[in-house]
Amino acid sequence: MLHTYQDSNTAMLSCFGTSIHETDIRSFNSNALRVYNPVTGVRHRKASTTSEIRQKICSYFLDAFPDVRRIKIVDTGQKFSARVWFKSGRTFCEKAYSVSNLYGLLDERIRNVLYQ
Repeated sequence: MLHTYQDSNTAMLSCFGTSIHETDIRSFNSNALRVYNPVTGVRHRKASTTSEIRQKICSYFLDAFPDVRRIKIVDTGQKFSARVWFKSGRTFCEKAYSVSNLYGLLDERIRNVLYQ
């Protein structure tokens, strides 16, 4: 039987000297901030409620990975969109419904791009 092991985000953060408590990503629940609009029938959230955690994620990736030139995370109300620019000129985009999922996707993708 084949066993695969993945490092958790906690282990990845601790190996770079940043604790999970400094980023507050685990305790932040972006889905709890969504409200239901009965007129349109859509659940959404205001971008201002997630601005602090988005800023923390951006500063973490800029500090942890010196090859990342710029990162932008946008809260559209339903999804989070991120765009990452590298110093080499390469870019990529990711989307997710929660900020913790977006963080995991960005972490995995940046590591794959930089350490291939």
